[in-house]
Amino acid sequence: MIETRIARRYLWAARKQAHTAFLSVISMLGLAVGVATLLISIALLSGLQGQIKSRLIESSPQLLVEPAGQNMIDGADEVIAAARALGIKDIRPYISGIAWGANEALQTGRPMRVRSFVGKRRSRDVPEIQLTRGFAASLGRSAGDFILVVAPRTRLTPFGPVPVMRRYRLSRIVVPEGEQDTADAWLLHDDASSLFGTGGRPTAIEMYGDASRAEEVQAALAQKFPRLQFKTWKEINRPLFLALRLEKIVMFATISLIIFVAALNLVSSLSMLILEKRPSIGVLRTLGATEGSILSLFMQLGLLIGITGTILGNLFGLGLSWAANTYHLIPLPPDIYFISYLPFTLDVEDIVGVNVVAVLLSVIATWYPARVASRLDPILAIKEE
Repeated sequence: MIETRIARRYLWAARKQAHTAFLSVISMLGLAVGVATLLISIALLSGLQGQIKSRLIESSPQLLVEPAGQNMIDGADEVIAAARALGIKDIRPYISGIAWGANEALQTGRPMRVRSFVGKRRSRDVPEIQLTRGFAASLGRSAGDFILVVAPRTRLTPFGPVPVMRRYRLSRIVVPEGEQDTADAWLLHDDASSLFGTGGRPTAIEMYGDASRAEEVQAALAQKFPRLQFKTWKEINRPLFLALRLEKIVMFATISLIIFVAALNLVSSLSMLILEKRPSIGVLRTLGATEGSILSLFMQLGLLIGITGTILGNLFGLGLSWAANTYHLIPLPPDIYFISYLPFTLDVEDIVGVNVVAVLLSVIATWYPARVASRLDPILAIKEE
């Protein structure tokens, strides 16, 4: 097209005009810096979020089975057998609930979250309990001391209903490994069943396995056991995933302002070029060029500058992200952080999104000066020559 050839000629001829050439180079570099900054930032954020998601997948159950309309799961053995038939090997039924833990000597106490675990009883006489370090400290208890636990239920006696209470020996103080530890105390399965009165029935079942088959197993079990709730690891961690996605969107929108500022430079450089080419525009109009042709000419000229800057930004941003992730250019102390280096990961949709934003802002910035050029009076423009 004639407009494309003229646009290239104008851009090449601008090199002879020092001021115009300087503005064009600044516009290209501005777009390149904005695109590269956005790509590197999104790559870093995606890498860190990928590490968080992978740890969530490792620590979260593939499926969490909970009762609907009651506190215990009836027919848990059937559910476990059906899950094993679907290829799930690591299945952990457990009992959980809220109880009151008290220090009888100090007459102090507080609510605690209790969870059952599978193990062997060390002493036949006194049941044992395990507490987190923080909860044991809050009660002023140490290993070997006794804890009074009050269950959230009552039993009927000749004197009326009284709370169910059990006395346990503190056998171990547990140091939580991370934020995924949601329990304050642990009891053997039989002891937890006796405390909460479940009759051996679990209150939930965790199933660990291949996370990619979570929806498939969920659909099969939900169809067979419609009275139970089956949550995948994605549904369990949905609030966190939504927060991570929102964080990525906010960062993308914020850093895109750098590209917007660079696009404003494109307006000034293109306006200067149009000012210098006013006589040539008048000549083109007298030779039969329409307003649409002039508009297309300068739109293409602005896009050439914008696309060149975008390509340079992609080369720098993608190259630096790849090198930093491949060669671990930014190490971290492993004794402080859960990773040894800063990871950089870029998805295809992120790269496409950045480039679309850069090109779109270039088009928007180019439109106004191109529109002004297309409406120039050819007679007045030629007289300026």
